[in-house]
Amino acid sequence: MENKQDVERYIERLVHDFPFFLTELWREVNLPDVARHQIDMAEWLQHGERRRGVKAFRGASKTWVTIAYCLWRLFTDNNDRIMLVSKSESHSKSSLYMARQWIKQVPFLQHLSPDKKAGQRDSATMFDIGPAPDDRTPSFSAYGVQGQITGARSSCIVSDDVETMENTLTLDMRNRLREQVKEFENVLIPGGDILILGTPHHEETLLDKLANEAGYAFRAWPARVPKDDEVIDHISPMYDDLIKEGWEKGSSAWPERFDDQELKEREMSEGRSTFAMQYMLQSHLGDDVRYPLRLKDLIVFPCSRDKAPVTIAWGMRSDHGKSTRCEDIPSLGFGVDGFYAPIMFDERWTPYIGTKMAIDPAGRGADKTAYAVVSYLNGYLWVKAVGGFDGGYSDAVLEGLSHQARVHGATDIVLESNFGQGMFGRLLEPVLQKFFVEPGSEEYPNGWKASVSETRAKGQKEIRLISACEAPMNQHRVIFHPDVANNLDLQRQMTRITRMRNCLQHDDELDALAMAIEAWTDYMDTDPSKHASTAHERYIEEQLQEQYASCGKRVKQARWFTHHGPR
Repeated sequence: MENKQDVERYIERLVHDFPFFLTELWREVNLPDVARHQIDMAEWLQHGERRRGVKAFRGASKTWVTIAYCLWRLFTDNNDRIMLVSKSESHSKSSLYMARQWIKQVPFLQHLSPDKKAGQRDSATMFDIGPAPDDRTPSFSAYGVQGQITGARSSCIVSDDVETMENTLTLDMRNRLREQVKEFENVLIPGGDILILGTPHHEETLLDKLANEAGYAFRAWPARVPKDDEVIDHISPMYDDLIKEGWEKGSSAWPERFDDQELKEREMSEGRSTFAMQYMLQSHLGDDVRYPLRLKDLIVFPCSRDKAPVTIAWGMRSDHGKSTRCEDIPSLGFGVDGFYAPIMFDERWTPYIGTKMAIDPAGRGADKTAYAVVSYLNGYLWVKAVGGFDGGYSDAVLEGLSHQARVHGATDIVLESNFGQGMFGRLLEPVLQKFFVEPGSEEYPNGWKASVSETRAKGQKEIRLISACEAPMNQHRVIFHPDVANNLDLQRQMTRITRMRNCLQHDDELDALAMAIEAWTDYMDTDPSKHASTAHERYIEEQLQEQYASCGKRVKQARWFTHHGPR
């Protein structure tokens, strides 16, 4: 600063203008320039209602902006008592640690450092600021939402992403979370503020309950400039300004961080309904998103027992403009939803990496014992069979399942163990062994056998099934055999499922399919095009090796077969 007056004006502006404070703080800690939505968020934090909330897309830096706001409050009022409540104590401690680091690093905040010699508190969960008067309540404290806050006092409570996928799985869990947030009122000093930061994780999100039942004022910052058919509650007026300035509807609202391609990839990876909630902040989903599993996202192709094309491509129209819709397969999808054949598939076929069968035993309801057989190859899931048997644990059911496993080449069988304490698996194994085939038979030259394992389902079933199926379907990486596509029970379950509890009377076959898809989760982080390219290179080199060998020549071993073990 050039002189004392400049310093005074600078301090004065820091005190009265939080967006300016945020900009200066970002500059001092070498962060990128403050984004437009973050400035808008800062305005809302400074001037919003006493009970206010911030709904922002994942990655919007709402936590960092709000921690800066907490420091600004302490900077302007040494008597402030701030409580940060996060989804877990470790998360809130990390935020508190960052606040302490900023105090050390930023020149205009260093006077806030705790004075340990004077007996001020400074720990992982709380600290006092240097100028603060003695008080039984620390200047800044951190808690997990499950922590004991009864008896504490605060002039500003910040609830930072306390709603998560894990604590909203059931109605009881959502009600428990609502009661925990109600406790804030008993901690708040009269005249204080409560700030709620969050991203919707359920159609019955806590954020809507606070807005509709508790009178909280919210502002929302979605990842994209909304299209005309996208209704977003509490959206910031900033988005109207963007449209007036010529920003394209549907484009990224933060292109410097998340460009359009990045958001498109995240939408495909997360699934449309999850993206609509957590990036577009649409807790009230329209029919096109409420029913997230669509038949048109699948590929229909008659794969074989042991092999499939190296690569395959989805599309509604071929290069010549001809529709690929499978008109011969009836569709129970809404509107024009239906099945489509591939626009292209590789003429080279190669063996699957593996084949798994998932079984959902009949429970106490009227559901059948359902099964699904899914093979994996080069980033794609080949659904070869989905069906069910009436009769619970009868010999006919066990033999039918064993037969299906052998016919479709499943070598790993996964059972849901929620009912019967593993009894179904113990009954199945001896029957399954009767179907084993030794190598050398005419029908199964390589023989066949399978192992059995169990998995236990957790959380709300509807959300679990959608989470397993939606993303790979959205990415067009799930291929149905025509026999599976013609399964009307499966179609009905797929096209009618929503995130609402008990939305389906029967979900047995969809449950088995979701289990089989989920069994391949660890393999699905691969780019199919890269897999196909590698497979093509391997095929070329193997052909060359055969050609050289036929001429009596030796050839260097292919690099992917090179042994790198101990010599």
